[in-house]
Amino acid sequence: MPYRGRAAYPSYVDESLFGNPHAAAASRMRDTPAEYKSVAVLGASELGNISMRATKTGFERSSQQEERERLHALSNERKAKWGNTLEATREKKERMRQEKLDAEEAMRQAIDREEEALQAEKRRLVIERANKMLYDSTDRVKALHSKLHLSDVLQEREAQLEIKKAAAARSKVEEERWYQKQQEAIRRMDAEEDAREAEDARKREELARFRAGQLDERRQQFEAKLSERRREGEFMKSVAMADLEQERAMREMEREKQEQLRAEFNEANAFLMRQKEEERMILEAEEQRMIQYAKQKEKDLIERRQRESKRFNDRQTWRQKLIDEQISKLQDINAMQNARLEAQAVEVQAKAAEARARLDEKKKDELLVTHMSRQQQIRWKAEKAAQEEANAEYHAAQLKKLNAHLREEEAMAIREKFERARNNQGFLLSQMAQKRSKAEEEKAEELIQAEMAKQWMGDDDAIYEQYAQLCLDEYAAAGKNTKPIELLVSKQLNSTKLTS
Repeated sequence: MPYRGRAAYPSYVDESLFGNPHAAAASRMRDTPAEYKSVAVLGASELGNISMRATKTGFERSSQQEERERLHALSNERKAKWGNTLEATREKKERMRQEKLDAEEAMRQAIDREEEALQAEKRRLVIERANKMLYDSTDRVKALHSKLHLSDVLQEREAQLEIKKAAAARSKVEEERWYQKQQEAIRRMDAEEDAREAEDARKREELARFRAGQLDERRQQFEAKLSERRREGEFMKSVAMADLEQERAMREMEREKQEQLRAEFNEANAFLMRQKEEERMILEAEEQRMIQYAKQKEKDLIERRQRESKRFNDRQTWRQKLIDEQISKLQDINAMQNARLEAQAVEVQAKAAEARARLDEKKKDELLVTHMSRQQQIRWKAEKAAQEEANAEYHAAQLKKLNAHLREEEAMAIREKFERARNNQGFLLSQMAQKRSKAEEEKAEELIQAEMAKQWMGDDDAIYEQYAQLCLDEYAAAGKNTKPIELLVSKQLNSTKLTS
């Protein structure tokens, strides 16, 4: 493509947005005549560049480039001997990466070789399996396999019998363990019942001791009260005796006082009598004198007698008045003393009645306390009997619940055992069905593959005999019942010999 000037290129810029920078050149180009439109105007530098590009191939190197390349090669030669440069590190990493890739490639090649050998072995095994399947499709091999299966079934049956025996033994052991647990629970309950009865007996003994102590304490209190009452009675008796003694002493004093008063009164009477006697004697003497002087002084004597008689009467009246007053005073004193004694006697009787009332009240209180204690003991005995009956009913209900729970657990254990046995039997049946279906599928597939390898069959009788012997040895080593296999092999060999 020839070089065209800048002015020759049209502009595709939207002039309405930014404007066209070559608008002037484009307008000149439009105005230029057609014969001048193919002419381009170039500058000197552009023309020199064009000529240089046209004359040179582009692979020429200048001296500076050669010098740079020489120095670069020299630097690379020196640098190649350094181990701590970035380039050396990069090359080392590259070598390590390459070595790793080579090792991985060698490993992959080894794996490929192993895979190839494995595939070859698989092909060989497939061919052998196909040959075996083709061989197994014969009647006598099928018969042999049926006998082998019969041996497996017999062994499985023996194993099932052993399992059944072991299960029966385990069930018996579990039943024995359960029986032992039940017996242990019963013994434990009996021990708890004995301990509870012992505890109840101990509590009863403690209660009896406590009641005996209470009775002793009550007896001691009663005896103390009796002794206190005796002491109070003795004290009251001593007080009463003291009061009586005091009263007797007072009465004695009063009596002595009365005796003294009576003696004084008698003394006064005696004094009066003596005085009267003296007066009488005086009177008699006066009468004698008056008799002597009767004649001279009869008139005066008569007057004096009258006066003396009057005075005597007055004196006698005064004396009688004094005696009456003393007698009245003595009577008042006696009445006061009698009233005081009667009041004291009434007071003593009232105190004795009050003491007897207190004693009766105490006796009533003690009788009431004793009655209440007896009623409380009777109520406690009734409550204890009711509690023991309730405990017995509760223990019986708990034992009944425990027996029901144990029977339910035993029934659940039997059901679980039956379900496990049924599940195990179902699982075994499903496994046997899966094994049979899988064996049939494998046989069908092996028959299909064995048809392609039928040409590899050799001496059938020898192979069969060898195969039967291998199966017999294998089953004998496994401890299985080989009697069906031996009978079949001997029968087939005898029939083969007879046929031959």
